[in-house]
Amino acid sequence: MPNAQDAPLEVYTICNVGGTGSGKTLGLLTLPGKKFDYIFDPNALKTLRGHDIDYETFIPEHLDLDAVTLALNNRDKISNPPEPKTYIEFEKHLESHLKDGFFDPYTVIGLDSITTFTSVVLDRIQHLNGRFGEHPTVADNVATVNTIIRVFRTLLGFNKIVYVTGHTDFKQEQTKTIAGGTEGSGKMLNIMYFLGGLRKRIPILFSEVWLSYGDPDSKDKMHYYVRTQQDRYNP
Repeated sequence: MPNAQDAPLEVYTICNVGGTGSGKTLGLLTLPGKKFDYIFDPNALKTLRGHDIDYETFIPEHLDLDAVTLALNNRDKISNPPEPKTYIEFEKHLESHLKDGFFDPYTVIGLDSITTFTSVVLDRIQHLNGRFGEHPTVADNVATVNTIIRVFRTLLGFNKIVYVTGHTDFKQEQTKTIAGGTEGSGKMLNIMYFLGGLRKRIPILFSEVWLSYGDPDSKDKMHYYVRTQQDRYNP
């Protein structure tokens, strides 16, 4: 019978969230070993340029630009976007290398960022549901969340250091009123900017959830920090 005293050392899996420009992407450079990065954010490659990191980019080039109303789902009919295939291209790359040893040389597998990756998955789900370019429905969002969870469970199964970036939203805390509504408490919180159930399910999958942020000193020189434990204002 296995005993916890003899359990192997854990490989860290990290979800690093924060605002734009908070140093999340550069955090990948602090991790030891050879690195491979899945890049979905256009600006990530600019940040990593010049460093020894292998990567693949999956950035959509043409989206549906038509305006769509929320009330009646009326829309312009000017844009004629192609079928969204960015997620398919990513899926093919990941699936084709699950068992061929492609990831063996790497110590770290990155994905930057879950925010843009969510949009890529949602585009594909809406296309399959015949609603690409329209406002997402609950069914679209649920299918997107489930697909993303399966992707991350696959990546975490490699027994590698996994480093994923995401974004936060600085929002006022909402508390329930006696009448059953909500009102602002006045306290501002950093909330993970994740779709639906991802806000609860993603942190469960990772061994570490970090918050990156920058803070200027008295001379307006920016200093960057990483918080590794949650507190009252960073739940």
